[in-house]
Amino acid sequence: MMGDKLLDDISSTLRERVFFAARDGMSLTLYALLYEKTTDDVDELLNSDVCCDGVKCTPLIAAARHGREGAVRILLEKFRPPVRLETEGTVKFDEYVIEGATALWCAAGAGHLGIVKRLVRAGANVNHATKTLSTPLRAACFDGRLDIVKYLVRHGADIHKANKYNNTCLMIAAYKGHLDVVQFLLESGARVDERALCGATALHFAAECGHAAVVCALLERNAHILTNENGMTPLQCAAERARASVVEILAARPEVTRAQAIEAFELLGASFANDKEYYCIRMAYQYLHRAMTMRYDTRYGLLLKKPADPIAAYDNWKESTTLEEVERLSGDAHGLHMEGLAVRERVLGRTCPDLPHPVVFRGAVFADEARFDRCLALWRHALLLRQHNSVSVVKDLLRFAQVFSQMIHIGIELPLAQVCYVLEACAEELRRGTERLEKPQTNHDPDALLVCKLTFMLFYRRCFF
Repeated sequence: MMGDKLLDDISSTLRERVFFAARDGMSLTLYALLYEKTTDDVDELLNSDVCCDGVKCTPLIAAARHGREGAVRILLEKFRPPVRLETEGTVKFDEYVIEGATALWCAAGAGHLGIVKRLVRAGANVNHATKTLSTPLRAACFDGRLDIVKYLVRHGADIHKANKYNNTCLMIAAYKGHLDVVQFLLESGARVDERALCGATALHFAAECGHAAVVCALLERNAHILTNENGMTPLQCAAERARASVVEILAARPEVTRAQAIEAFELLGASFANDKEYYCIRMAYQYLHRAMTMRYDTRYGLLLKKPADPIAAYDNWKESTTLEEVERLSGDAHGLHMEGLAVRERVLGRTCPDLPHPVVFRGAVFADEARFDRCLALWRHALLLRQHNSVSVVKDLLRFAQVFSQMIHIGIELPLAQVCYVLEACAEELRRGTERLEKPQTNHDPDALLVCKLTFMLFYRRCFF
């Protein structure tokens, strides 16, 4: 019994030594460890997974992931068979954990052209996908490696093969802003108006990320301005993300109506007024003013605004309806902030999943200024919007717990009405979580109920202990 355990330990140690020699590019050591071993021993050493730092894969996959071409060459030339090309493993790329990745997928995703060529010449399947149906070509498109993209396509990679979300290679290249890859895929016959499961096209992804050159390339290939599952066009996506250069391009398109262009400029100005990353009060005023000027341009006929009813969370702000009212906002930061929030809600509608983000941001600014009444009003509105759209509010509840804790710490009495509202929201989230567990759907997280329970406990502890 002791002898069997000792043999297992020796085998495990040798397997790890082989793995690390391959991963670290120690080619001579790798060869020495495998030299004169029986075929069965080599098969065991090279085709068994080794777990290390969240990675679980074979020596070949590790060598391909880390660009150890010498180690890959030895494994392919000296030990194939028994080394297997299509074995899958779990690897890490930045903050992403990739399950079901082959050596070729890793080499393509990490940008190691030499290893890609060796693996393909050895017979690796260029369309072998991961658990999420990501192919080596998609991995290369994500990284913007045109050389690898071209090589894979020339050797049979399917440019139309999409991942589990029906997100194509063209879409990921457009999202990442890799213009040369986008152009090559289009020239190779990529379908420009293909839709992901969320209804978005490559034009949506390029527009929302502000890749103006990619947007132009797609439009030159007759990309259409379609709507996604939330009813948003690429123009609206660009305006909502404060992508001014893309908005200018798309708003000038002949298929975009004057009314659509005006609303896009309004939304762009509103986004600049409350965007965490692209906040610019000058640009906010500029585009709100421009939109109102367009509304009153007598050359094309008046397009007067019909603002929605004032919203209490936005200080019951009444949107500007004339050029004079907009001009009074010049230099009034608070007014532009509230105008922006009101404009966003009118243009995007309460069902838009992106609507609450700037509301939360503006509330956080008020919290930093210790204006907790304004903060709580905005966050409550954001929470209401998310629950209205059946979106998880776990992060919102934790946010309330943090600000309540802060208020207690500095000696400010908690508003009972707000606390009761948040507790009711906790209970509602638990109820919905229970329903999701009892009647699970494909887009529901099976751990949702547990997260909700932990959130409620954390909320309670932070506020009352």
